[in-house]
Amino acid sequence: MRALPLVAILLVAALAACSAAGAPSPTPAPTVRPTPTPIVARVSSPADAAALVIATNPIFGGTMELRPDVIGASRWWTATPLAGGGFRIELTIGWGDCMAGCIERHVWTFDVDASGGVKLVSETGDPVPSDLPA
Repeated sequence: MRALPLVAILLVAALAACSAAGAPSPTPAPTVRPTPTPIVARVSSPADAAALVIATNPIFGGTMELRPDVIGASRWWTATPLAGGGFRIELTIGWGDCMAGCIERHVWTFDVDASGGVKLVSETGDPVPSDLPA
């Protein structure tokens, strides 16, 4: 039996690959999507609770704790302790001349329990504009 030269073997392999390229490819298997696992976050400070609230809505980005030495803030939060180790977070977003205290404001109030559960309690104030500045 005569051995095929290496060039002939490569040529046959290349032709086989080219003919397979024109064949329809099999339907890909569906991607398995994992079920999100709830994250348990221990809340041990007002800042922990506020961080969980801020993470619930992109509009809350950039919100900071209310500080009396800051002038012109348009996004701030305050915290009140709740029984059981949680906190009530009142988050305010203002607009319209915030250097003078903000002409319009919208306030969200959330209860955050010690295990990280976040619940909207109330929402009041001026309607939030769709083009709210960041």
